[in-house]
Order: sequence, then structure tokens, then C-alpha cells
Amino acid sequence: MTEYKLTVKNEGTFKGDLAVYQKQPDLEEMGAMSLAWFTKGSNPNTEVEFGWNVNYNFVWSEEGDLKPGVIFKATQIVNTDVKANNKIELDKNKYGYLFKNQVTDSIHSGELIIEESGLIPGGEASVGIGMSGFGTFIWETEPNVDLVIQPKPQYWVTYGIFDQGEILNTQQLVNKSLKIEYPMNKYNATVTLKSDNTWESIIYD
Repeated sequence: MTEYKLTVKNEGTFKGDLAVYQKQPDLEEMGAMSLAWFTKGSNPNTEVEFGWNVNYNFVWSEEGDLKPGVIFKATQIVNTDVKANNKIELDKNKYGYLFKNQVTDSIHSGELIIEESGLIPGGEASVGIGMSGFGTFIWETEPNVDLVIQPKPQYWVTYGIFDQGEILNTQQLVNKSLKIEYPMNKYNATVTLKSDNTWESIIYD
């Protein structure tokens, strides 16, 4: 499986965290919240590297109070793919929440589907999808709701103070973020945070 890499060179005065996150406007319209997917600390005159594969996951957490700054820590992670094992049910029994009944829904090939059972209280927990083992988009749980998700990931890098899994207010990050758009057959990107703490053009190879 192809691995994407992102190298970030910090040539600015910034010291704190670099974060990679995903955006997808149609999922945001569905109420999805973006997470700080990967984070790494950074000091001036250093560089860090991020890497991932496009392998999807289903995720859920008992954290239901979703707002920027809240940390999502997945209680269960289940591997999935848009063409196989792409549908799963989130249920609740006396022991807590659980994923079950994962199947391939060939009618919805290209999509990931989460069926939330009628036993789930609204807003008590959170559920969503991830990539490379870490959450990317989450929703508050609702009973008897089917989330039909067609992943079209957009990769962004930003800087600030973050924890991995933190819910982001992506609108507030616009001026500090840079979109990484890998050209066809290019899987490595290098970006530089300049001395004035603005982003330089991306180099792909």
C-alpha cells in the first residue's frame, strides 16, 4: 500500500505543535468535526516527518460533548475499506457501546456506512471514521441514524498547541493552515514554515 509522507521544516520562530488534519466540506455539512489527526512537537530550526496510508477505520468513543478543544480517544477501532467490510453497526448493551455486524455493502461501494441502533442515546458518545489507525472525522451519536460517508480526504497542516485527537475549529485555523494536494504519482511533500511564520510553497517528489 502506498505511503504518503509530509516533511515540515520549521524555519520560523514558532515552537509548539505541528498538526495534520483532514477537511471535507460535504461531511462538515453533515455535522462532522475534524480532529487533529497527527501531531508532533516542533522547535525553530528543526524538521518533523509525518507518514500515513489510505486505509480507513471505524472509530467510536464515550466522549459525547463535542466542541473544539475536546480530546477524542477512540475506545474501539475497526479496520474497513470503501469496497469491502464497509458497513458496521454501533450498538449499546449493558456493558457499553460496541461495533458489530460488519459486512460488505456492495450497493454502497465507495462509501463507509455506520448504522446507529435505536438503543443509543443522543449525544452521549461519538462515532466516526479514521485513517491509518487514528480518527479524522467524528459525529455525536444519534439513535436510528445511518451515517453514509464517501471519503474524499483533503490534507492540511497547521501549527499551534494541539493534542492528537483534539477537535479543531478549522475556520479559526485558515490563516495558519496549508492544504497539501499530492499530484498524481507523487507521494512525498515538503513544506517550510518561513521566518515570518507563514508557509512557503510545497515541494512534491
